[in-house]
Amino acid sequence: MKLNLIKTRAITTTLLIIDFITVVFTGIGLSQAPSGRIAYETHWTFLGFPKLKLERLHTRAGFLMVILVIFHFSLNYPMYINELKFLLKSHRQSSTNTKK
Repeated sequence: MKLNLIKTRAITTTLLIIDFITVVFTGIGLSQAPSGRIAYETHWTFLGFPKLKLERLHTRAGFLMVILVIFHFSLNYPMYINELKFLLKSHRQSSTNTKK
């Protein structure tokens, strides 16, 4: 059971990294793209992708990222709660130490 959870976390994290890189590169390409009509008339491309395909890839990768982030958060929720408890506990201890 624990091995499957570790594999699932690793796969999810790897997919998130790949998706993040995709969103970054398509975002850079779209920010450098000329306006719609000019891009289509001049057959503008970024890394071999025309503007329309960049837009579609960017949108789909963005939706996939939202799904992966939600799934990643649900897998790591107990760890996140423990880290918050530790953070708040250490914050309370440091604030009481400075008052003395």
